[in-house]
Amino acid sequence: MYRGEIGGKEVIIKLRKHVKQKKVDEMKIYQTVLSFGESAFQQEKSEFGIFSDKLGLIVASIEKNDIPVIYVDYLIQNENVYE
Repeated sequence: MYRGEIGGKEVIIKLRKHVKQKKVDEMKIYQTVLSFGESAFQQEKSEFGIFSDKLGLIVASIEKNDIPVIYVDYLIQNENVYE
C-alpha cells in the first residue's frame, strides 16, 4: 500500500495479490500511477490503463471513498503487449 497525492488530493494505491507476486519494483508502479493517474481522475474514470516503456501496461481501477483507493489490477509486461 502507498499513500500519495494526485491533483492535490490524497489517494491510496494498492497492488492486487497477483501483481505483488511479480518480480517488479513496486515503487516504480506507484510512481507511474501517481504521474499518469491525474488524467483518469479528471475524466472521472472508474478504470484506466497506463503504458510504461519500463513496466508494460498497468490496468487499474478506482474505488471512490473519502480517500480514493486505486487498485492496480494487472501488470502486463512489455513482451505480452501487442499493437
